[in-house]
Amino acid sequence: MFIVILGTKASGKETVADYLVRTLEFTRLRLVGRDADPPAASATSATSGSSDSSGVFGSANAILSFVTPRWRTNYVTTDVTSPVDVRRLWKRPFVLVVGVDAPMGLRYRRYCARTTPPSPPLGLGEFVAADDDELYAIRAPAAGLSSGAEGNAMSPMLPAAYSADSMLDATIKRVLVSANVSIENTFATVEDLYVYLDRVDLANGERLRPSWDTYFMLLSELASHRSNCMKRRVGCILVKDHQIIATGYNGTPKGVTNCNDGGCPRCNAGTPCGVSLDYCLCIHAEENALLEAGRGRVRTGQDVVLYCNTCPCLGCAKKIVQVGVRVVVYSKGYGMDELTLKLFKEAGVAVRQHTPPVLSMGIAAP
Repeated sequence: MFIVILGTKASGKETVADYLVRTLEFTRLRLVGRDADPPAASATSATSGSSDSSGVFGSANAILSFVTPRWRTNYVTTDVTSPVDVRRLWKRPFVLVVGVDAPMGLRYRRYCARTTPPSPPLGLGEFVAADDDELYAIRAPAAGLSSGAEGNAMSPMLPAAYSADSMLDATIKRVLVSANVSIENTFATVEDLYVYLDRVDLANGERLRPSWDTYFMLLSELASHRSNCMKRRVGCILVKDHQIIATGYNGTPKGVTNCNDGGCPRCNAGTPCGVSLDYCLCIHAEENALLEAGRGRVRTGQDVVLYCNTCPCLGCAKKIVQVGVRVVVYSKGYGMDELTLKLFKEAGVAVRQHTPPVLSMGIAAP
């Protein structure tokens, strides 16, 4: 695993890197000089000047060439700060991008505390301006700086090939927003941050290649975003032999006005959970998935697994048992968990709760 840590000034990214080195025995990789090689640079030229023993490299490409054949070893760096280079590294399946941030006021206080007294090099206004420049690449054109091979005049960190329209996608802020793991470091002490990092489990391999449970649970979460129900978003996936046989999400029946367009009076009235269920027009995600699959495709003894981002209600649980599903995996709890689990136990349906680490921290593709 190769973890690339990106963060704002005084956010604590170096502390996170130190944690990985001291606690999880990651190897620190350093970058000196320009960190953006031309995209067409060869592997030979990219690795020139790098040192396997020292862990110091002259470019992001040199780091990538070093790490690729050693991807089973854990490495970390905070020195790749060019958004273009970060996205270039992000294409590799062994690279995890971690974004670290903290409130502006807290970061400035940290900055002042670690600088030489009697006064910090930058005042608050200067600190804010420098921070905006770094995050959004909005500095004014520098005198004498062309938009040629040395970079873009509006942001020397970006190559000339980037147009004004594409610069926003290449800003550090955009990378931070879409990082695999986002850490808000508001902790008062390093010890508190370390305790939090222990719980986050940054080195969990499922962040790079999810297990089957994580994979299908993420798909059920994605399916839930198609829901039109005004009460909650629920998604469901039916799986047999690691192949999806049906999907479902909750909402009104076909041909009926969507719930979020006023189709279900009960949901739109804000009726409390468990009240007036007989007047609800919405079909649950599990019901939709079971109807799509049909009993013929869900036969008892074939180990069909139902993945749902929310624990099934009692009504859906009865249908799940009747159809013959043998395993139910869910992520979030629901008000009827106790009754549902009791029914599943009596019917011999195996149940487990699985919350992927990427779900708890947020996930996004580069």
